Amino acid sequence: MMNGNWYLMGLAWIFGLVLVTVVVLLAVLVVRALVSFTQNEAAPEPPVGSPPLGAMPRSRARQILDERLAHGHITPDDYNERLRVLGETPGR
Repeated sequence: MMNGNWYLMGLAWIFGLVLVTVVVLLAVLVVRALVSFTQNEAAPEPPVGSPPLGAMPRSRARQILDERLAHGHITPDDYNERLRVLGETPGR
């Protein structure tokens, strides 16, 4: 009846446990994929500190000058002079 494989019968529960685990993991992956797909359809939020839509992005040199002025490393006169050298206007 059991053809001498009676010792394998006690390990059948491991196969069942692995099968249930795989099915649960697949279900979780499908749900996560659907949730991320539906969230990506919404318009993305611009990063904090980014320029408003339609505004010209500032060059990296301009950003560095802005930071140095904000930290007090250069005076406003130095700032305006360096902007002139870069070919940018203070209002932009």
